[in-house]
Amino acid sequence: MKAAFLSQNGFQIKDIAIPVCGPDDVLVKTAGCGICEGDVFQYKNRGKLQEETLLGHEGSGIVEAVGANIKKFKAGDNVTALGGKYAEYFVEAESHLVLLPSNIAPVWALGEPIACFVHAASRFGTRKGDRVAIIGCGYMGAGCIEMVKIQGAGEIVAIEPLDWRRAQALKCGADKTYDPTGKTPQDILADLGEFDIVIEAAGVEQVIEICTILVKQHGTIVLVGYHQSNNGMRTVDMKTWNFKAINVINGHVRRNDEKAEAMKYGMQLQSEGKLKFDGMIEYYALENVTEAFESLVSRKAGLYKAVLKF
Repeated sequence: MKAAFLSQNGFQIKDIAIPVCGPDDVLVKTAGCGICEGDVFQYKNRGKLQEETLLGHEGSGIVEAVGANIKKFKAGDNVTALGGKYAEYFVEAESHLVLLPSNIAPVWALGEPIACFVHAASRFGTRKGDRVAIIGCGYMGAGCIEMVKIQGAGEIVAIEPLDWRRAQALKCGADKTYDPTGKTPQDILADLGEFDIVIEAAGVEQVIEICTILVKQHGTIVLVGYHQSNNGMRTVDMKTWNFKAINVINGHVRRNDEKAEAMKYGMQLQSEGKLKFDGMIEYYALENVTEAFESLVSRKAGLYKAVLKF
């Protein structure tokens, strides 16, 4: 099978053996594999790689074979996974797979990233009528907008410097948008007022400061962004956090059982038409993997999610 390996020199397409399907494995023929911001981070820092690596963890496809101990799936099933690779086949544990509804094609299922923001939403604590701000309106931020809309937020404000992302935020359910370019946190507070919930989906330290200023007393800050710059180290204003008695939520999920349940619910929402990503996803052949990554690095206008299509 063909697979895309990342090394210090970039991506190389290689022919390797199809993974062996053990008794507790499901072998999936890949239909699509999304590209995560974490993978983009590795691509940008590939000069530090000590050996070539096979990336990918947002795979969906068609079950090719199942091990002797597998009960829930059979060959021919359409599935999405908490796993996958930039390769034509991958093996995954039964518990990490979800059977797709009949109206969801595996090439655009994107179960794993949807599971991330669906699980995060289970911890937002949104109450009917809450005023919610989402700062950073990339793919994850857009998903968070859709989830707080489903949860009944009273007003949703999308804070994002890129005009095309602000336009999409409105389509996803934001009531209004705001361009923070050139504004101090105090400027933004004067313009927008305080919020019950502030969702950080940018992965930038300065945005945490904005969240701190915008959230009201006893409000909630949810950290969803991918914080990797400066080795993940961040400085926060604990004096203000204490004074405001803020609830601070880590919006990431690491328990795969919970993540799989969130993925199942996310596929249900997508099947019901409650999660919409029309025009946000762009497909690339495996041979064009470098183009896909370069497009993401350059923040190509209109591109939220790149998917390698097999």
